[in-house]
Amino acid sequence: MRTATRHAPVGLTPDAGWALDVRRTLPAPPEDIWRRLHTEWLPQWLGVDSVPQMVGAPLRQDGAIRGRVSGCHMGRRVRLRWTPATLDHETIFQVTVQEPLDPGVVGTVIEIHQERLLGPAERQTLLAHWTAVLDELVVAYALETAGSQDLPG
Repeated sequence: MRTATRHAPVGLTPDAGWALDVRRTLPAPPEDIWRRLHTEWLPQWLGVDSVPQMVGAPLRQDGAIRGRVSGCHMGRRVRLRWTPATLDHETIFQVTVQEPLDPGVVGTVIEIHQERLLGPAERQTLLAHWTAVLDELVVAYALETAGSQDLPG
């Protein structure tokens, strides 16, 4: 007798609710991506003044606390408890910087992971948002590096 197996919908995890992952590759070494991630990109994306690299440090937006750093592996990963301005609840937001799995690919993979989302609609909205953010980053980075190659050396 065959028993039916039940599969969870895409994005529903057994322990973190609804979650998403988006990753893109940028043509730069990991240390450059990590530096820019912390000094420019993350504060802009999250709408906070800065993203400290110390566990327990608050994420502030104009004096108000929007979250806390819950984990940081310098040069590789930062994990945050963060309440986006568009939501009324806290999520877990993580960004990882790593070398590509394919040895033929040059560059650095940047991955955004967000969990504790309340349902498939919220997941889909945020998945579209973070996909657009990383797609825009890839285009902007390509334009920036192409422009710097045109400068006289």
